[in-house]
Amino acid sequence: MTYENKLTEQVKLRKTAEAKLSLSPKPRPRPPEILLHELHVHQIELEMQNEQLRQSQIALEKSRDRYFNFYNFAPVGYLTLNNNGMIDEVNLTGATLLGVERNKLPHRRFISYIATEYQDLWYRHFMRVQNQDNSLACELVLKRGDSSTFHAQLDCLLVKDDDASTVVRVVLTDITERKNADQIVNKLAFYDSLTQLPNRRLLDDRLDQAIAACKRSGLYGAVLFLDLDNFKPLNDKHGHKAGDLLLVEVARRLAGCVREVDTVARFGGDEFVVVLSELDVDQSDSAAQAKIIGDKIHTALSGEYWLTSTAHGSTKMIIHHNVGASIGVALFGNNDHPVNILKWADIAMYQAKAAGRNTIRFYERKF
Repeated sequence: MTYENKLTEQVKLRKTAEAKLSLSPKPRPRPPEILLHELHVHQIELEMQNEQLRQSQIALEKSRDRYFNFYNFAPVGYLTLNNNGMIDEVNLTGATLLGVERNKLPHRRFISYIATEYQDLWYRHFMRVQNQDNSLACELVLKRGDSSTFHAQLDCLLVKDDDASTVVRVVLTDITERKNADQIVNKLAFYDSLTQLPNRRLLDDRLDQAIAACKRSGLYGAVLFLDLDNFKPLNDKHGHKAGDLLLVEVARRLAGCVREVDTVARFGGDEFVVVLSELDVDQSDSAAQAKIIGDKIHTALSGEYWLTSTAHGSTKMIIHHNVGASIGVALFGNNDHPVNILKWADIAMYQAKAAGRNTIRFYERKF
């Protein structure tokens, strides 16, 4: 089809359309009262929508207020740290736990509130958190603004902030009471309630450690088994309270005779055990060192005891008493069993008693 033919066809189509439009009825004007009614209806609908928006805004503000109340007064502290470990946000509980005014905490380094001996632990933990998608927890000691300390658990999670940058959310929980309870349980399980010395259970563990140390160093160790002489007459004459006072004093004197690496334990009744670790590579020199410590203990325990006891509820009584100690000594090396070592020391202790009490005897054996 040529261009002229196309143009002619379009003209025909336009005229046909105009003819049809001229035949259609024209819209009749609407009465003013109907228009006013429709406007009134639309106005009511807009007012209802505005009221719904207002109520939604009020509900949103209440929800926000509840969130901030929950956030600020939660029983745990909430902190937000940036990637450099600086505090961005903190709730009121967190500020209270740290003992610092809330408005003074933002832009300060969180590590400054961690006890010095735990700062390396926190640094390693913070680095791990920034490379994990899941929450990680650690326990450490924090410093308050007044330099007092408390035990805390930190649950940390790396999240994306509103601007797509990453931050670390921290839940801070004070676990001091739990730690104290754990210490009490540990004390009851591993320490004698009267003398506060390690009990037999902890003694076994310490002896195992001493044997392991012998394997690493090649040094000898020694066990001294002590049984008090002239203890029963004190109990018979003045009662068990006086006996308890003497046992406490014996424990104090024993602890003052050994090194930090050694262990003094109450074996039971009036029996005590001393574990000497890392003496010498030479058997004879090790025996000589054990003898020196044994003589020191013998002298300390043989001194006079002046005990202040309470009789009949209120009357104080000063008791003068003398005791000695029969001491058995057994050297051990890296291949000895704890049961055998204690048995050898016990045998030597009975040899000391048979020799007249208040003396020292070594268990004779070949290595």
